[in-house]
Amino acid sequence: MSEVTNIQGDQILEQLPFARQEAQMIGQILNTAPLTGKLATKCEVLKQICSVAVVHIAAHGHMETGEIALSPNPERRSKIPPEEDYILTMTDVMSVKLRAKLVVLSCCHSGRGEIKAEGVVGIARAFMAAGARSLVVSLWAIDDEATFEFMKSFYHNLVKGRSASESLNHAMKCLKESEKFSNVRYWAPFTLIGDDVTLSTNKKKSGVHK
Repeated sequence: MSEVTNIQGDQILEQLPFARQEAQMIGQILNTAPLTGKLATKCEVLKQICSVAVVHIAAHGHMETGEIALSPNPERRSKIPPEEDYILTMTDVMSVKLRAKLVVLSCCHSGRGEIKAEGVVGIARAFMAAGARSLVVSLWAIDDEATFEFMKSFYHNLVKGRSASESLNHAMKCLKESEKFSNVRYWAPFTLIGDDVTLSTNKKKSGVHK
């Protein structure tokens, strides 16, 4: 994601300090180099997510659709980038073919979407349609620091061979029993969609983005 972006009209979104730390921490756990800051452009993210087994995106999410704010092209001519330059939309995601075993959208409202006859249509559904086997998404706004701690527990459990659902439960329990993040709003927003996958212990090539 970028340092300052615009996702909804005149609403300015500031940098999420723990999102960068989250991406770096998960990169260390999975033994991969994350895309962070100005490197995490929409173009680069779309290029890399096609070839990785695990995708993790920590960024701002749109309240209504869950669509994600990434970094705008640093070579843009305009000081204020157009939304199509940095907003990862449902159409963008469905235009690529994923082989990801697990996609984690560590973004506010990433499980949200418009309710239609065919179900909830949002960014999570787009990732499933693009080929992701399993998704972890949030149902409401998430706290930056609490999410860092949540994801640290989640990934440490994943690499121990536990399933995605077991790892989620362990992460929830970890925060619920903590002194600082015991309130339900910190540990309960994340949910699993799709298959209950496990990761191989040889740490397959993964993609981590902020």
